[in-house]
Amino acid sequence: MIHEKLIRTHLEANGFAHYQPTIKYNDSDRDILHAEFRSLEPDEFAPPGVRRFRRYGNGIIIPWAEKEEVFWIPPVTNGNVCRAGYDQGGNNPDHQNIRYFNALSDLCKASRILQQLVLDDFSHTFWQHSGQEFPIYFGVHFVKIEAHGRDDLGISSPNCFHQDGEPFTFAHLVHRSSSTDGGVNYIGRPSVRNLPLEEVQHSDLVAQFVLRDFLESFAVFDPAVCHYVDPVRKTIGDDAVAERCIILIDFSQTRQNI
Repeated sequence: MIHEKLIRTHLEANGFAHYQPTIKYNDSDRDILHAEFRSLEPDEFAPPGVRRFRRYGNGIIIPWAEKEEVFWIPPVTNGNVCRAGYDQGGNNPDHQNIRYFNALSDLCKASRILQQLVLDDFSHTFWQHSGQEFPIYFGVHFVKIEAHGRDDLGISSPNCFHQDGEPFTFAHLVHRSSSTDGGVNYIGRPSVRNLPLEEVQHSDLVAQFVLRDFLESFAVFDPAVCHYVDPVRKTIGDDAVAERCIILIDFSQTRQNI
């Protein structure tokens, strides 16, 4: 892992950074995140038999504002269920169109720890502007993956090396149970986009690591690399459920559209 002060340097030079954030938090902050993960609804877009749970929220940041602040976009309500829409613009081979996920709770979105994470991540991004500057759009995914039996595979989407479409994505681990195998993160060259791990040459792998500690993180600069996380599996000889809880935060430029 690298020091947090070097994140932007590593993103610019290598396309990724593996690090531990230094934001301040207390037990109450942690409890809010854990409670949100316990409340996640099943991901209706997960393959049959895959135990994946998800919520999503999105908003904007005004880079030129005197005070750093996040502004959440209100979710839509459908049958008394609040949902927020996520569209990868064709960068996910599993899902080519917009997906509406259950929305993050208001309590979680208002929490100090999540707002700190969003603003801290944003501080490591870099942008080119041709003309007028516009707000920055961000999306926040809470994703939990479980495996209850040794033959279960907790699959992430997409299940291959990919680029997200957003220029920057940050991943923060919240929980990984001691009964969990797999969940290895791989960073690859852009040429391995859409390939499964078994078809990727070792020379095309830039890095691999496992997130284990609370808020242990990595970031990618999307044009420079591909990334992949292999399925979560249950440890042999352990009766507990395998579980991996991760927060994904991505950033994109907005633009005028008339």
